[in-house]
Amino acid sequence: MSVNVTAETFPSIAETSRNVQMPLLASTSFSRIQQAAGDVFEMTEPDTLPESTERSEPPGIMSILCLVALKRRLWLLPILTSSWLFSSFWISYGIAVGYNHTEADFPYISHTAIEAPERCVFGQLVNIGAVMLAMNVILRYLYLKRYFLCKQVTVTDRCFKVNLAGLVLGFASAFGLSMVANFQTEVQRIPHYIGAFFAFGIGTVYCWIQTTLSYKVRCLMTGDKLSDQKFRKMALVILQFINSVVMTVLLVLFSTSKAIYKVQSTKGLGSKWDTLREIYLTSTVSEWLLAFSILTFTLTFAPNFKNVRMHDPHIHLEEEYEKKHSISRHDDISANNNSNGAIPYGTADNAV
Repeated sequence: MSVNVTAETFPSIAETSRNVQMPLLASTSFSRIQQAAGDVFEMTEPDTLPESTERSEPPGIMSILCLVALKRRLWLLPILTSSWLFSSFWISYGIAVGYNHTEADFPYISHTAIEAPERCVFGQLVNIGAVMLAMNVILRYLYLKRYFLCKQVTVTDRCFKVNLAGLVLGFASAFGLSMVANFQTEVQRIPHYIGAFFAFGIGTVYCWIQTTLSYKVRCLMTGDKLSDQKFRKMALVILQFINSVVMTVLLVLFSTSKAIYKVQSTKGLGSKWDTLREIYLTSTVSEWLLAFSILTFTLTFAPNFKNVRMHDPHIHLEEEYEKKHSISRHDDISANNNSNGAIPYGTADNAV
């Protein structure tokens, strides 16, 4: 079955609408319906008609960033972030070892990105990973904020302040990771160490804050009664707690062993190839494990993100600017031109 619609049908309706003095907004809406109807009625088979005649909006910024699949699959973001950074470390390590720029067993993470080309690859990949990590931080903050509001927690409750503090510390940790990537330890030592402090030290504090907030969320879910169901729902909190404890131990071990190695090496008591080999390996291995423990903690965000949906952000034009460039203004000009025999507005591209 086919629907026959002629081109003369819509202009006649439009003329009728002007005769009855329809509002400008209705006229604009009608012109859009006219264009949509033209697209729909080109179909000849009923089964091929689309479910909705409403025209879709242009792709939003998230579509441009190729994150369409993540709008309803945000649980993939922590997995992608951890996988990306994990791969970044090993890629730069492989390149550095391949060019004999560092030893294979076992350098500091930053020593795998001192010379070109590995430092270029390391900087590019880790900078992208830092942005992805910041996206996890903001999403985690918004999730907790929304959940507390759903549970009717008063806005003056300490949970909101702790959540905001976690947001700031999370951003600081991601920024520190970017500093580590951009300032090589042998060239810009002080900025590199500041970035490492932000990434590892403040990152550990951030993980403890998130563990505390996760415990608060689980308590709101299960109530105050002790039961097997509550303990099962506490599994994620227990995992985060264990991860945070291990992270703290590794942070202390890494900081202490590296300080001892640096002091003894400066005093000429040995090198990483002889008497200081053991303390050196303790420092390097603990650094790698510390980095991986932070990435593992990021993975614990995935279960909560399964319950989150995201939409494209929207912007609003200033009132005066919108009036100046509104299509209704051109409709008025078109009406005046039609009365003078000019070409009706809308028969050509509606470019402003």
